[in-house]
Amino acid sequence: MLRRLLAPLALAASVACTVVPAAHERATATAPETTSVEPHSAETAEVIERMLALTVAGQTLGVVETRLEKHPDGGVTMTEHTTVSMVRQGGGPEAQFDTETEEITVYDANNQLVSDHTIEREAGIVITRSLTIEGDEIVSNYSGPGRPEEIKRFELPPDYRESRAVELELIGRWRETGEPATIAYSTFNADSERFEHSEVTITGETVFAHGGEQIPAYVFRVVEEDGTVVDAIVDHDLMALKVSAAGTFVASLVDERPALGAGGNRINSEIPVSGRTSPDWTELAEQAVTVRVAGDDPEAPPLWTTNHYHRVERDGESYAMTLLNTRPDAGFVAPTLPLDIDDPAIRRYLDPTVSAQSDDPALIAAAARVVEGETDALVAASRIVEAVFESLDKRAGVRGSATATEVLTNGAGDCTEHAVLVVALMRAAGIPARTVDGIVLASGPGGDGVSGYHAWAEIWLGQWIGVDATVNETGTSARYLLFGIDEPGELSSGGKLMRTIGKTSIALGPHTTF
Repeated sequence: MLRRLLAPLALAASVACTVVPAAHERATATAPETTSVEPHSAETAEVIERMLALTVAGQTLGVVETRLEKHPDGGVTMTEHTTVSMVRQGGGPEAQFDTETEEITVYDANNQLVSDHTIEREAGIVITRSLTIEGDEIVSNYSGPGRPEEIKRFELPPDYRESRAVELELIGRWRETGEPATIAYSTFNADSERFEHSEVTITGETVFAHGGEQIPAYVFRVVEEDGTVVDAIVDHDLMALKVSAAGTFVASLVDERPALGAGGNRINSEIPVSGRTSPDWTELAEQAVTVRVAGDDPEAPPLWTTNHYHRVERDGESYAMTLLNTRPDAGFVAPTLPLDIDDPAIRRYLDPTVSAQSDDPALIAAAARVVEGETDALVAASRIVEAVFESLDKRAGVRGSATATEVLTNGAGDCTEHAVLVVALMRAAGIPARTVDGIVLASGPGGDGVSGYHAWAEIWLGQWIGVDATVNETGTSARYLLFGIDEPGELSSGGKLMRTIGKTSIALGPHTTF
């Protein structure tokens, strides 16, 4: 139950995105219809229902309606219906995002997974995913835009456990000893298509007061692989009463459904910046910054590490960073298309995904038109970046995370849509590419810094080169703070965003220009 509540919290975090250029006229997104899938049930099942409001920094952005069916054979069915509604900062009602997700999970009498079925609806688009365990594998069946069915199999690692079984085992230990207990294990994240490690600790018992009711409860703390700390209070049936992730994203028990979608609930992706830099931020060769994340656990994994975007020294909740550019050196010789890539770790970024459907005929044709037979890989990549920059209206997309085929059809989007379309077109043209995310810096006419959460892309031409189609940049200037790689099989950056949103400030130091 604890891990399940992270999904809507991460969803609320994922829509924070910065588009640096001025926005054009925006279009209105259509709210999804409300339908549901009937869960497995039994006439004699005991049913428990609860409702939790989702808040970010005190703003109510969503609601989770939970239903637990306890069957006579000892198995249970958990149904969660999640609605999230918000407006991106800087946009009006036309920047409204409304999503509905229903997840139905069935466990057997031993608290092992029987099946998990998820349906997500947003702006008329329906995405479904089913998980089952067959022998030593977990099987994922996905259906969404451009992918009527995609089945993948993942071998279960030795430490794989079901979260529900882990939590019940910890409760059993607590009842025996009255002492805190911890279990480390891994479970499957269907969105990132990877097994992720967690450490769950039962810290005690409490009585949760709500509306005159005194509910006996257990207290858990979860430390996720990315360092996100989740504190949770659950009743004796593992139904959540209150869950807090990074102290900012909170799900708490309510009696009445909160009002959503009135246009006042906003995610602000802007980060305060002090100091000055070059008024022409596209010419930054290096930029020193000090980033402070107030209250972040100094023992948690670092939010930023040294790589081709920055050199980093961490001191507790502060990071002294030198931001680097990714532009090729003057002596760089671009490889010739088609590329000859032997390394499977690089070659995987030529493969289509459910978000970047580079095998789609329309995307293949679009890439061919843009590249026009150019064999210099850097020139071809620059053409793709420029084409995406020129063709997309700089406004919120119709969905929070539209796929490449949707973006190609809709012709609009913010940073996430620019990034995913660039990646799909690059791969269709034979250039390895991947989406990445983090924080981006820019500056006003006087050099005053501005900053916010952002998504962009990078391409492999013998080295990773950042590309940002929101500003038509092939080879990025020194202004990016990388969270991570936003691709299947990679650790999601949602936890890092949870740890930083509303708590981060940036102080600008010295800079150099090209």
